[in-house]
Amino acid sequence: MQRAFSLLAGWVVRSSCAAVFFGAVTVPAFAQQGHETSSEQIQAGYRLYVGQCQICHGAYGDVIDGVNLSRQLFKTARTDDDIRLVITTGRPAGMPPFVLKPDELDELVAFIRSGMDQSGVPFRLGDAARGKVVYDSAGCAQCHRVAGKGSRTAPDLTDIGFIRRPTQLITSLTNPSKATQPINRPITIVTKDGRTITGRRYDEDTFSVRLIDSQERLLSIQKSDISHYDVNATNMPSYKDKLTDDQISDLLAYLVSLKG
Repeated sequence: MQRAFSLLAGWVVRSSCAAVFFGAVTVPAFAQQGHETSSEQIQAGYRLYVGQCQICHGAYGDVIDGVNLSRQLFKTARTDDDIRLVITTGRPAGMPPFVLKPDELDELVAFIRSGMDQSGVPFRLGDAARGKVVYDSAGCAQCHRVAGKGSRTAPDLTDIGFIRRPTQLITSLTNPSKATQPINRPITIVTKDGRTITGRRYDEDTFSVRLIDSQERLLSIQKSDISHYDVNATNMPSYKDKLTDDQISDLLAYLVSLKG
């Protein structure tokens, strides 16, 4: 009986937490412009999260239905100050208020804003509207596609802010050879009948390879017809020396805002 009561009590705590974090309708939250985080802040925020928040929200912030902290999906909070307010005042549905110092609140917000990423890569979110201008002027649409506009020769970015963390995105912008996923790398295929086919690998299984070529055609090649197959280094350029720090921060903010 005592064990059953303990299990029930734990279920009640988690159920009450499930209704709390940020209200009624799931919306993406946006960081305040110009806020810079450091690896030290993120790591300190991680320790606070494990000690104070993980019991209800889980290791990746996705235990509560309708809330995904690592993907920046909350119920009503949209800004950093909204997140701080919820943490300090709690919610009537069951989330208790937490008494934290201002720097501790900053650290916890920094960890959540990092996508709950412990890599320690610092980043700064600029202005998403200016970032859209940078995206257009840098010619990103020559390879990438957003909401049906742009090329298919590189991965579609329509929901990139949902599937990639900010630290992953900043690495993609400044050191793409380190961040490009193997499935998205360009490939060269030589078939047994002498054809050379190049493009971006789109999909692969035991029997075939699918790729998108430079004319944006989706091709499927049977592996039994391939005599030589190379996965090449990414052809995405680094913008570390091509854009200013402010432009990269603005571009990052725009990419983070793309949630499909």
